[in-house]
Parts: sequence; structure tokens; C-alpha cells
Amino acid sequence: MSPAVARTPVLEEGSDWMSLSGDTSAWAVLVGVTASGSHASAHWFQGFLASCRERNLRICGVDFHEPLQQGVTPIPVECLVTVPGPYTSELGAEQIAAVVEEIRARCGGQVVLSTALRENYQLLNSQLAQALGTMANDIACIRLIQDKPACRRALRQAGVPQPQSLRILGAAADGAPLFGDAAGTGVPAPRPARGGWIVKPATGMGSVGVHRIASLDELPDLGPEVMAGGYCLEEFVTGAEFSVEGLTVDGRVRVYTTTAKMINERYVETGHLQPAGPDRIPASCHLEEQLQTCIDALGIRCGHLHAEFWVTPEDKVVWGEFHVRQGGDFIAPDLVSAVRPGLDFYGELVDSLRGQALGPIPQMSRHAGARFLETAAGTVVGTSLDGRIPAGTFIYWECRPGETVHAVNGLRARAAAALACGDDEPAVEAMLAGAIDACDVRVDVDQTGRE
Repeated sequence: MSPAVARTPVLEEGSDWMSLSGDTSAWAVLVGVTASGSHASAHWFQGFLASCRERNLRICGVDFHEPLQQGVTPIPVECLVTVPGPYTSELGAEQIAAVVEEIRARCGGQVVLSTALRENYQLLNSQLAQALGTMANDIACIRLIQDKPACRRALRQAGVPQPQSLRILGAAADGAPLFGDAAGTGVPAPRPARGGWIVKPATGMGSVGVHRIASLDELPDLGPEVMAGGYCLEEFVTGAEFSVEGLTVDGRVRVYTTTAKMINERYVETGHLQPAGPDRIPASCHLEEQLQTCIDALGIRCGHLHAEFWVTPEDKVVWGEFHVRQGGDFIAPDLVSAVRPGLDFYGELVDSLRGQALGPIPQMSRHAGARFLETAAGTVVGTSLDGRIPAGTFIYWECRPGETVHAVNGLRARAAAALACGDDEPAVEAMLAGAIDACDVRVDVDQTGRE
């Protein structure tokens, strides 16, 4: 056995490890089998597991030793290939070959697909899928969409309007910030932006490390990490924030729905509503046509799609980040499946990655939403429901007494989430408000929950 991987069987109760090497089953490789432990992330993995079981697919998980020791494994898998050491976004050619050799040796039958549900495993999945001969987006595509300045340059070159975007390369001897273009070539400081600037990690995800500044003079105040390189500067886009949820099949987008987002003052998402109707996204935006132009420019060929955008006060669309996985939090599968009853969210992913034809998308007939209960960071001393929650609403507690809740982007913690489904958006919003009002989380505020 290659020293680059370790043999670690993780079987469902009643499974027979000795039978696996000789069977002729079809296998799905799942790259990254650990999660944060949130209810939302558990639902991603549980949905994928259910779709594989319905299709008689066995799952071979691939992950690193350190995350497996520290994280949560939400679902059972028939085989687990463990890569020694801490997590890394990609592996060298010899390591990839060793992992593939181990998969083939231990998974009798045929590997029919490989996928990753989490953002930080997408590049590794593309590497493994290429070596296994299964369908996936190109490695170059993943590198492109995960690099914000490079992604914006590709969209701009395709004629898609984009805000100013520069890399922060470091600081000059006098402390003045140094900027670069998408390729890293030094360029002058950008022209002033009327709405100010967003500063964030060039290859990060979510709201972690995101800052808004009014002037470039404020950049050095954000700290040495920002000025050391690895961050980027983007012109602030004024407008409401949304995302598209869908599936890309042979380079064509299957749009499931759109999501309206609520954010707090630190750009952390605090709620989602689906679908975002024509009163929010005018038909004149030609959203799906624009989206397809973006997909073509970025070279996205397959997999789930979560694409972020803004609608400006002038009813113009400005596209942001693109991800080849389900939307975060409860956006998918929970909300998407609620607004399109009958949609097999992960089943469509599995079938499309196997090259199988998909049927018509079930009709969108409902509205759904999610809201997070924000609290101070610290130690949870008690949780309770102080009233009845509306029918059709679900509460997910993300903490228990004695646990520490951590601030998201240095502001507030998420202690619970409410989900609701109804006939129209006002009904859903009222249900969510009632559910959040009924939740009570008492926190001993201290510094342990601060980032």
C-alpha cells in the first residue's frame, strides 16, 4: 500500500468489509467527507447519501487525516481513503496517483462519478476526477472561479460589466498599499469609487475577512494580514444581493430558482428567501441569458451552480462569485426543494455526472425562507422556546448550553435557524419572524467566542 494514503474502513452497521474488494458495485467518490457540524451542512451530505442509496451507488470518501480527527463526518461511507496530514486544496501528481490506485484497489466494480459538496474540496475533486476518468469541471476552471480578480477579468473580457478589482500586493517603504492586476502585475492605485471599497481574501469564501472601507487611506488600518498580500480590493456595488441556484449540464444551465439575501452590517448573510420574484429582479435584466454568458466565459461544464449577483438601483445586474456546488447554509437542498416540490436535488446531480438524461424540472409552486437568530458571542447558558412557533416552521438549534458560539466575521454568532415554507413571500416572512421571536438563547458574553 502506498504511504501516500491510509486504509481506513468506515462502514455502515452490518456491512462486510471483506465483500467490498470482490463486488461489482457502482461507486461514487465523495471528496471531502467532513463538515462543520451545522444542521445545514449535515443536510447536504444526507441528501447526497439518500440519492446514492436510491441508485444503488456505494460511496468512497476521500479526506485528510487532520480534518477526519477534528471535524464531523455526517454520513456513513462504505470505504474511506485517508490522505495523511492536514488539509490542502490540491495534491501533487504522485499523491493523486496513489489515491486513485487505492480507490481502484478497494472499490470493486466501477467508479461512475466523483464530486465534492464543499467549496474547499472542489480543486481536489477535479484532480481526482481527471485521473479517474469521471466527469468534472477542468482544474483550470476551478482555479479561475476561486480566484476573485481572475474571475472578474474573465467576465470583463467576455463583455460582462464588472466593478474595479485589484490585488493587494503589499506595502511600499512608506506604507502605501501596492496594487496589481489579475495577473499580479503592478498597477497604479485605482480611481476613486463613489460607494467605497470591499476588501476580502482573493481566494476566500463566505464573509470571513470581508471589510468595507470608504477610502484607500483606510487599508493599512485593516492590519498586516491584509497588507501582506493574498487580499483583493473590489469597488463596492450598490444594490440588493441575490444568487441563482441551479445545475450545469454539458455547459448549459438548468435554473432552479433565485435567492434574495438579507445581510448585516458586516456582510454576513442573516436570511434567505426563495424565489426572488419579478418585483426584485425585473424581467428586463434577462437574467438567464446573462448567466449563460458567464458560464461560457468561465468554462463551467457540470455540477451544481451557485452564482451571486446584485441588482443595482438602475435595474442592472452585476455578477459576483461563482461556485460549482450547492448554495451555502439552507439555500440548498432545503429551500430549493421546498419551492419546487418533487425536485430530486442531489439525484439530478448524480444522474448528470453519470451522463444520464434528466427529465423536466418540477414546477415551482411554493415560497420558502430561512432566518438566523444572531446573538452575542460567548458561552451558551440556556436555550428555550418562549412561545408557539407557526405551523410549517422548523427550528434548528446550532448550540447547546455549555457550548461556545463564535462570532461570524467578528460581529455576532448564529445560535439558531428558522425555516418556513408557505404560499407566498409575506406569509413566509411572517412565519420566520414569529419563529425567531419565539427563540430565546442566553449567552454569557466573554471573549471566548470572538474570532
